[in-house]
Amino acid sequence: MTIYNVYCDESRHTSDPSQPYIVIGALQCPREEKHRIVGRLHGLMTKHCIKSEFGWKKLSPNKAEFYRSLIQIFSEENSLSFRCIVIDRRQLNHEQWNDGDKELGFYKLYYQLLVHWLQPGETYYIYLDWQQNASSTRFEELRQILVHKLSGRAKLACLEPVESHNQPLIQLSDLLMGAVGYSWNEMQKRPKASVFKSAFVEELASSLGKGSLRFTTTRGERNFNIFNWRGK
Repeated sequence: MTIYNVYCDESRHTSDPSQPYIVIGALQCPREEKHRIVGRLHGLMTKHCIKSEFGWKKLSPNKAEFYRSLIQIFSEENSLSFRCIVIDRRQLNHEQWNDGDKELGFYKLYYQLLVHWLQPGETYYIYLDWQQNASSTRFEELRQILVHKLSGRAKLACLEPVESHNQPLIQLSDLLMGAVGYSWNEMQKRPKASVFKSAFVEELASSLGKGSLRFTTTRGERNFNIFNWRGK
């Protein structure tokens, strides 16, 4: 049995209709490896004078070497696994399936991200980037339904919100998730596309042996798993 930490983030805050694809992602590592990997990230942040939260929105040319080094760390750390689901917002019908509750709909998508990733016989500590919800019970509801579904298989030791500003593995998850969203929404083809973000996406894809990040994988893909959710 292996004990894992899972760090989750999502991009539902954007409502730009020109970007149809939403991404929800998570980074997983063995719990015993967490302190070593976080120490490596902190060392890299100190080296490049990164004193605040990093992530997709903070990606900029003046920190190019830092962000390229993050790709290298992800490539080198075989114990790290990333999974995300990509959702075409045009397929979401919250009125029909969620009684008009968009927040409920997004937590159902969180469920889809996690339930097919957690393996039988393993134990998981799941940390979600904290956010203000209309319903104060969202996190607990998600925990309960996962516990019920996984009963007798994987063990869910905890599911709780955390502040991303002191969680570099959530920030790394945000960075990878942002790169996937950038590629799926074909932002690099737009007239005012960021040259550096486009180059970062290309470099990340190349490190995975891909021509772009607009691809899907099998459910069992461990390293960089992309699931294109097609709902009702």
